[in-house]
Amino acid sequence: MRVVAFEVAHVERLELRAADRLGFAARGGRAGLLALARLYRASGPCWTVLAGDTVAACGGVGVQPGATGNAWALTSPLVEAHPVATARLARRCIEAAEAGLGLSRIQTTVHVRHVARAKWFEFLGFTREGLLRRLVGDDDYHLYARVR
Repeated sequence: MRVVAFEVAHVERLELRAADRLGFAARGGRAGLLALARLYRASGPCWTVLAGDTVAACGGVGVQPGATGNAWALTSPLVEAHPVATARLARRCIEAAEAGLGLSRIQTTVHVRHVARAKWFEFLGFTREGLLRRLVGDDDYHLYARVR
């Protein structure tokens, strides 16, 4: 597995895991997801994890004023096949963004039913801070943050 610079076209090649599709169904399906990918690309550093030529995951950190970043990730079933390698690569990317941009806080949201994603972000050094009720449609999300 290797990390390359993110391109919106990588999202077109990404087979989303069922858990990842939950949050994006309410955002306009595939067209909405591609629009979101363009927004992500413009908002801060982004990466793609490749397994050979197959897109395993895409992620990044959108930068906000005040030394805060918003972490995002889109993953394929390959993440489940290579969980440790993918998480280690993601952690290195998050740490590089944190140090390189001088971020004091990186936050993310995790759908309340995404137990595996919650564990993944905890491995990356995030701590659950609270519950965001009805954040997207009628769905609840947990707020996670990494604070230096």
